[in-house]
Amino acid sequence: MTALIAAALTLSVSASAQMTDAYVRVVHAVADAPAVDVYVDGTKTVSNAPFKAVTPYGNVPAGSHTVKITVAGDANTVVFDGKVDLTAGTYYTVAAVGYLANLKPKIFTATSLNTDPGKAQVNVYHLSPDGPRVQALAVDMNNTALLPKGLAYGNMGTLNVPPMAVNLNIVPFGATQPVVKNVTGLSIAGGKTYSLFALGTLAGKSFDVVATEDKLEMGSMGGK
Repeated sequence: MTALIAAALTLSVSASAQMTDAYVRVVHAVADAPAVDVYVDGTKTVSNAPFKAVTPYGNVPAGSHTVKITVAGDANTVVFDGKVDLTAGTYYTVAAVGYLANLKPKIFTATSLNTDPGKAQVNVYHLSPDGPRVQALAVDMNNTALLPKGLAYGNMGTLNVPPMAVNLNIVPFGATQPVVKNVTGLSIAGGKTYSLFALGTLAGKSFDVVATEDKLEMGSMGGK
């Protein structure tokens, strides 16, 4: 994949691919790290991904793979090199998290994308290393708390909600102030899956929330 695509065509998955492939996307959540390239088994699958980049899901054959993350354009400056085991039919979010000095991958899994036409699925990821446990308040719904237990760094929460347009305030858990981030104009549709990534740092004033619609782009991660 030569570019990170925020909106890609959703492609159907063949029965044979479903039996043999896993689905992988990459998130760059390290605010003080440069843009990176990602290699799977020696093949570059992501090029020049900057901080806050989120790729679509791409198919990768199930099994054990070597994943290497390097500084973009410099294959000799390696920031991570390790093995990842993938199970067929599973969706993997591989997030580079922490700080450049201790960058490591954090892997989240899901068994499918949402297909319920009456609900939207929203996955919320807390990837801000100095961020507190947070809550998402629906401003348009009298500040209804959407994450009953809040969400701490390194964790993911899943919401299944009716289709809606909503504005969110991200606040420390158990409070309504201060508003760490206001997320406006979210429009979520039934039968689709979305992700919200809280990333960056408060100390570095790079904290942000990135919203994506989760899609599958066959072949984008080197799979056939």
